[in-house]
Amino acid sequence: MSGRASLLTILAVVLVALNLGGAIAAVPPVLEDLQAAVGLTPAQAALMTSLPVLLFALAAPLAARLGRRLGPGRAVLVGLALIAVGTLVRVLGGPLVLLLGTAVVGLGITVGNVLVPVVIKRDFAGRASRVTGFFTATLAVGAALTSALTVPLAQLMGWRAALALWAVLVPVAVVGWVRHVVRRERDGAGEPARPHTPVPAGVHEDRFVWRLPTAWALAVALGSQSALYYSLTTWLPTILVDRAGVTHAVGGTAMALYQITAIPTALTIAGFARMRPRQGWIGVLIALAWTVMVAGLLLAPAAWPVWAVVGGLAQGAGFTYALTLIVLRGHDEHVVRALNAMAQLVGYTIGAAGPFAVGWLAQSTGGWGAPGLLLVALALSLATSSLAAGRDVVVRAPSGRGPDPS
Repeated sequence: MSGRASLLTILAVVLVALNLGGAIAAVPPVLEDLQAAVGLTPAQAALMTSLPVLLFALAAPLAARLGRRLGPGRAVLVGLALIAVGTLVRVLGGPLVLLLGTAVVGLGITVGNVLVPVVIKRDFAGRASRVTGFFTATLAVGAALTSALTVPLAQLMGWRAALALWAVLVPVAVVGWVRHVVRRERDGAGEPARPHTPVPAGVHEDRFVWRLPTAWALAVALGSQSALYYSLTTWLPTILVDRAGVTHAVGGTAMALYQITAIPTALTIAGFARMRPRQGWIGVLIALAWTVMVAGLLLAPAAWPVWAVVGGLAQGAGFTYALTLIVLRGHDEHVVRALNAMAQLVGYTIGAAGPFAVGWLAQSTGGWGAPGLLLVALALSLATSSLAAGRDVVVRAPSGRGPDPS
């Protein structure tokens, strides 16, 4: 692939990532307006943020199957179309329509989450970890932009128009993706660092990865990271109100700080993740940062700006690290697709359960001590699974040449 074509393909990846990161993050800032206008119950309001995460898990195998049938480039276009339709539909009716549109958005994001790393592995084999860093950093940028801008837009034009407006990002991403990914995929243009490999004979399903210890380590690492991120994203403002006595507005400021500070580590950690054989210890350091954040919130809550920054750095590094390991462990794009589908199914199931478990423990025990212990246990799980997933091995399909060292 020429230098110019490579840059344009990276731009296409970034444009798609903006849509994957922003469509869900636009909802929480105006959730109270939604509840008042549409009549959402508290349980339905909780589903607005948890339903997409559940779909990240449940629909991951379907996304992988779609990628096998259409090719990853065309399948991502289907995902973008689902995001656009869901973003527009969810503002057109009552609670049922709102949840239905949110589910469609979640399905579209799942397709992108599973298959964009496949394209990265195929087209940037020699620089896959670096491009993965651009991808995950843009997810954080998209989430931060929509979180920051949706409220001002809602004040100008109402919450329905403010949420629907984010659909305009999809056509821009579609144009870039078609020109620089789908067209190359169709024409066989470009010179990938690793030649395109056909699907191995006899491997029509991705079930082989479920037997591999390395795949399970990757899944648990992503799951532990996801549970930590979604738990603290959900409960950070409440913890600060309870423990530090701040206002809800200050809690929102802490949340913005927590999201924005993910960007630097999302951009840089992928380069360190290529350091072999020390990849596992990077996960240990990320887990340590999560532990420092949790301990700080419970023991010294008045210093919340420090803990929000530490947590932001941890979550930006953690997601990039987990996705980069998946890309590095896979022998080719087909194995990356299989690993990513399994990791997201297992990982986001754990991630979706995290906020509910933390909330239940807080309500049952009347404090944040027990939830804090659970979060520290998740950090320990991230550390141990990272040591296993960070081993310098390559996962191959069963019919691939050479031994499978995973």
